[in-house]
Amino acid sequence: MKRKKLGVRQLHRHLKKHLKKHLARYRKFRKRRPHAHKVIVLMSVTIPLILGLVFFGSGSLFLYESYQDQLSEMQKQEITVDLPNVPDDTASWKTYQDAATKFSVKYIPRWDEPKVDTGSGKKYERKITFSNGLDAASEQFKGFEVYVYNANLYPGPAKTGNLVPKEDTYQKNRCDQLEFPEAVVGEGDYPAQEVEVDSQNRCFGEAYFFSVTRGGYTYNIVPLVNFKGDNPFGGGKKSEVILGFPKFFEILSTVVIPEPEKSKAEEPTKPTVSQKVIKKAVEPKPKRVLVSKASCAKKNHKGKKSKTKGRHMDEDCCMDPDESPNPRCQY
Repeated sequence: MKRKKLGVRQLHRHLKKHLKKHLARYRKFRKRRPHAHKVIVLMSVTIPLILGLVFFGSGSLFLYESYQDQLSEMQKQEITVDLPNVPDDTASWKTYQDAATKFSVKYIPRWDEPKVDTGSGKKYERKITFSNGLDAASEQFKGFEVYVYNANLYPGPAKTGNLVPKEDTYQKNRCDQLEFPEAVVGEGDYPAQEVEVDSQNRCFGEAYFFSVTRGGYTYNIVPLVNFKGDNPFGGGKKSEVILGFPKFFEILSTVVIPEPEKSKAEEPTKPTVSQKVIKKAVEPKPKRVLVSKASCAKKNHKGKKSKTKGRHMDEDCCMDPDESPNPRCQY
């Protein structure tokens, strides 16, 4: 039997009839079970949200894995770049080597010869001054100084003479433990401290230098700046060195501080035959301590089963058939 084709009006009436029928059923269901309606609404919101998060997460994971694969492929490929040879300005500079400490550093050839102060009555043992000479008045810097301290007395920059304490606000316990940023200087990449103290510091006056402790000495390398002009960084010794004395950092790269050579007196000597014989005769022999073992205190003890169940170690040195021997006892 063929179904009749519905027209637009008939289709509209048919849908309206069914909607009324189902809405009436839904209203009855909502009255009978009010909480079920909330569950249906909640599920209609959460299920699409969860599905969207799952699809989004899987898509993101796929993109991340494809990116990692491309990155690993790029890392496997060898990349070679021909860098231009940069001329070394310090190659033609003069080299100064200190006779006492074997410390060496390069300086600009047109500068004056370094002057050495042995530091009589002062904290430092030696002060080596590198002066710009006649050009000091016209240029933004005067040169630099190297202060040499005994590392046993001054293991770091905190107590050296290059940090001047502020009498009004100086606190010994707090200021002596002040730490500075770590740095690396010299041809051997020696561990150093970049001492930068601004005018607002409560412990010390304004200062900027590098401090290296090596080979029994503490070296403070201090730039002498004669900066004139506007400072876009707002002030401070470090910014003045960067603007007016950039060569100072090239000078730091030429520092060489060797480790002290061990003297013959410090080197351990092998003992002679006579020393070995004397040592052998003098050494006392270790004392031997004899310890007697305990025995059974019961006379005419005849072994019998003990009250303790199972096999166990003998405790009173009177061994029974179900006991194992005690190493402290003599049977």
